[in-house]
Amino acid sequence: MSLATLTAISLVKGELCVPGAYTAVMGAAYGLATALFTLLNMMALRTGPLSYTNTIVFCAMVVPALSGRVLYGEAVTVGQYVGVVLMLLSFVFSMDKNSRTRGMSLRWLALCVGAFLFNGAVGVLQKVHQNSPEKAQLGMFLIVAFVVYTVFSAVMTAVYGRVHGEAPTVWKEEKRKSTVVYVLMSGIGIGICNQINTYLAGAMRAIIFFPLVNGVAILLTLVIGLVFWKEKFSKKQWVGLAAGVFSVLLLCGLF
Repeated sequence: MSLATLTAISLVKGELCVPGAYTAVMGAAYGLATALFTLLNMMALRTGPLSYTNTIVFCAMVVPALSGRVLYGEAVTVGQYVGVVLMLLSFVFSMDKNSRTRGMSLRWLALCVGAFLFNGAVGVLQKVHQNSPEKAQLGMFLIVAFVVYTVFSAVMTAVYGRVHGEAPTVWKEEKRKSTVVYVLMSGIGIGICNQINTYLAGAMRAIIFFPLVNGVAILLTLVIGLVFWKEKFSKKQWVGLAAGVFSVLLLCGLF
């Protein structure tokens, strides 16, 4: 997946250049933070409840959302503060009632906290780089990041093989073709998404961008489940969806 992401970013970037020292360091930090977030998030999802894990991890959007105000003095209205709070409440109310407590433990909580911190760091690094004199090197920033991510993934795959004495199950013959398709699609999507999001992290105020990019993902997931899979919402989940929609309007300054 990380190789597919790196390829997609490189194709969009076109002509390559040598990144500045600042871009190289920030890109490496971004790649490592992204890799660690992904790993810890997957481990938390494997050991604990889906809904609580996603809620804790997505609440990390508060960290980069407030970074614009703290680091760059970006203006924040009272309505936008209310919008952030409503978005957090929408995460809580939107939780799937059928998977609340399974697997909750101190280990799971530690994994969630780690994923929370690295997810927050990802957004802050995007914001900081795109407010630096080297912001035009966005493409090389992401290329460095996903080179680091790819190396990290290769090392972790080797570690997995050494610990378990075999390749991951998904690479066994009966699952190999579907796995390749999924990881290629995911990698290309992540590559394009990173290009857009990293640019917008510098072009938009943090208090607007980060709640929107995290919150809308949750809301769209709920809507897709409702429309395509005919999932039944509890009253609490309907309240969460309504709070999320209203928070988007507040964040965009429409109220």
